[in-house]
Amino acid sequence: FLKNVIGDDKNFEKELFEIFIDNVKYNISKLENAHLEADCNGWYMASHALKGSSASIGAFEFAKILEFSQKNSDNDLESKAKILENIKQEFSLIEKFINNRLAIL
Repeated sequence: FLKNVIGDDKNFEKELFEIFIDNVKYNISKLENAHLEADCNGWYMASHALKGSSASIGAFEFAKILEFSQKNSDNDLESKAKILENIKQEFSLIEKFINNRLAIL
């Protein structure tokens, strides 16, 4: 997906992936804080931001998880803990893929 968008620009791809990883880590931290503080709006906003950036690089399964997270921003803390764990697990897979890709760029 991403190659169709940016072509063969390896420098841009590398830069985009690095920014994406930083952005995800930042927003996961925001989700963790929102969870601890029972901040539904903060949860919604972090989920929304991550959903958009994930879809833009072709991480569509991650975007679906984040859409679910966004739609369930008013859920109880226990269910949000499960959502957060799913987000972290999926990101772990994406980060591994990206790191493998960056190693060959």
